[in-house]
Amino acid sequence: MKKRLFTIVVLLMACIGCLPETGMAGEDSHTALAVIQKTLAEHFSWDLRILTYGIIQEPSNSSQNSENNFLQIPHYTADLEIRPDLRLNIDPLELSAKPRMRLEYSIWREGYRKGESEWDDDWYINEWLVRWKVRENLFISYGRENLQWGPSFLFSPSNPFFQDNGRRNPYLEVPGMDFGRLVWIPGSSWTISFIANTDEGRNKTASGFPIGFPQGTPFEKTFALKIDYTGRQNYGSIIFSHREDSLNSLGFFGGWTISDAILLYGEGVITQGSKALYPKRDSSPFGASMQKLHQDDSTIKPVLLIGGSYTFAASGTLSMEYAYYSPGYSDADPDTYYSLRRSAAGAISSSGLLSALGQKTLGQTASTG
Repeated sequence: MKKRLFTIVVLLMACIGCLPETGMAGEDSHTALAVIQKTLAEHFSWDLRILTYGIIQEPSNSSQNSENNFLQIPHYTADLEIRPDLRLNIDPLELSAKPRMRLEYSIWREGYRKGESEWDDDWYINEWLVRWKVRENLFISYGRENLQWGPSFLFSPSNPFFQDNGRRNPYLEVPGMDFGRLVWIPGSSWTISFIANTDEGRNKTASGFPIGFPQGTPFEKTFALKIDYTGRQNYGSIIFSHREDSLNSLGFFGGWTISDAILLYGEGVITQGSKALYPKRDSSPFGASMQKLHQDDSTIKPVLLIGGSYTFAASGTLSMEYAYYSPGYSDADPDTYYSLRRSAAGAISSSGLLSALGQKTLGQTASTG
């Protein structure tokens, strides 16, 4: 199904690319078909990128991934990706799609799969969008997007949808999620956006759970109000968000251009409690388990990031950032966490329910939310 969908999109791209000649041939007849073809040819655009890259990584032999038997990370990976971007802009309607094809070859040198190799291909649409311009300053849209903002490089704490901003590895695309948006521009310096995240889209793990949520936690819809200000030498945004599991947050970011070369910025989020998983000693087979200990807390837990960048005259930019993460583990939590991981790792090689519990626990310790 994915391959057929990808093929249809690419064929459509090729057909529309041929429309100028067809439109010109039928222009003299003034037929409706010729007018449609000419309009599409004038308003359709596309570009194509072909990327190749390789990854060499040696998995660490830790209790989280003992001898690479749990995560089964390949030692060598070679990728070929074809990334066309398609756009059709017929005012007031704008359509776009980003179909993707990925061919990957992997080799394992550690773990159960040692000595194995595998070819894999994936055909999908990472992003698509339908946007309608209601007025010159009012837009409504729905689609699958990689919705990013904020100046930070490490991660994006103010973004309630994506904390991975894709800047740590620009070769990899962040999987898109489904959004409905209403954007109002009341003035030249202000923008107000109402955003509804309705589905996780492609932003999920191999086991089917959404990325950014604790392992085993189903997707929850999130709604946000975002207010942006852009000045001549500074900018700032405030993001109010609510998730259906009652997680409320206040995100913010801003930047100040000191000179042509120097930029200072900050970003953060304030929440009450945390939906993350924390280790707790109990009577379970491993002596502890991962639990949502602070989901009902009224305690304010901020995440703050400050940074700055310097752009050199020749080329290149140097950035420095510092992050403070209040929802992190206490001084006593790491001992419980690592003890639980070791017990779960030892249980994987056993059989029956204990092995299944070990795999579930390692999934939780790998993705705590």
